[in-house]
Amino acid sequence: MNRIKLALFALHNYSAGAIDRAGADWIGGDHRRARAEARRRLCEEAMDVLVPPPRP
Repeated sequence: MNRIKLALFALHNYSAGAIDRAGADWIGGDHRRARAEARRRLCEEAMDVLVPPPRP
């Protein structure tokens, strides 16, 4: 159940980040760009927990 919640959380943040990036491109604003970057990093961290990087 926790993995499902984490996957949905990552998907929600990814889509919200895409909306923020589109708003920053269309309207502009450093606040939207910073929020989109924060959402991207949060999504990457969630995906690292779900799918750990391969070990060498």
